[in-house]
Amino acid sequence: MEKSLFTDTDIMFQTLSYATRLLASEKDLDQLIDNALDILSDFGHSKKVEFIILETDNNQEAILAGLLENGLISRLNKEINIKDSKLEEIIAHKNPKILSVDSQTKIYLPLIGSGNNAIGILALHVNNQKKLEDIELNSLIILTTLISVSLEYAQSARLAMFDSLTGLYIRRQMDIRLQEELHRIKRYGGSLALCMIDIDHFKKVNDTYGHLFGDKVLIELAQLIRNTIRINLDVPCRFGGEEFMIILPNTDEKKALEMTERLLQLCQKHSFTYNDQTIHVTFSAGITSTTASAISPKELIAQVDAMLYKAKEEGRNRICVRREE
Repeated sequence: MEKSLFTDTDIMFQTLSYATRLLASEKDLDQLIDNALDILSDFGHSKKVEFIILETDNNQEAILAGLLENGLISRLNKEINIKDSKLEEIIAHKNPKILSVDSQTKIYLPLIGSGNNAIGILALHVNNQKKLEDIELNSLIILTTLISVSLEYAQSARLAMFDSLTGLYIRRQMDIRLQEELHRIKRYGGSLALCMIDIDHFKKVNDTYGHLFGDKVLIELAQLIRNTIRINLDVPCRFGGEEFMIILPNTDEKKALEMTERLLQLCQKHSFTYNDQTIHVTFSAGITSTTASAISPKELIAQVDAMLYKAKEEGRNRICVRREE
């Protein structure tokens, strides 16, 4: 049998080189988490890997952002309290640690950011019967360094695109996406609808229950919007304050109205709860649509804004639609 020109070590370093390129080139946070989980599972011979991100300026709260278990990746975004736990010690010392937890050996790898602060932790559940070689452990440490850099880059990219409170696109991104959709109509034809939403009497919510409750309303309404729109097609944005905008490609006014009516019904039924207090809120909405290639983003926003104003003038908790002439 012909002897291979490559040793196991050669293959490992080739794989490590590929993995570093894959991680370094990824700026989407969710995809970065998926890639990191998959790569660490391979290098650590682990069937279960946890990706934990620390909350900014609070090393006692964290998010279990991703979990790989038996080859399947889940994005949990589950809040966890790490105060007085083993994780708190790992964060404080910023060094990898191998611990036995419930008869299961775990390798904890802290993610250290550019300011020498812990920004996350990776936890690998390893096979008790198979000890990792030193070269494998060193490879894991190299990977976590790169993951730390990539995580900071991805988080910065996300802040440049998404509203930090609601997770929806910021106004600047909305302008970009709206212009792209109008270019699409000009080139290929089709339709485009805009839906603009304003929470009714939102100032009263803030004044009566406090701004933290108001934030909770914004966060949960944003989630209701995400649950209602078409995934990877419609574009939900925070327009400003308590106003939201939804870009609806390939959609006429009838379909836009159907979607907005579903959303309004969900909002009316939803209980917004904070600190054992529960309220119900409604919103007013305006809708416009176009098939015209010559219309500008500014004109389209003015149209939908006029419909929103009309909905509020007519008593709120309703939707007004501009009929295309």
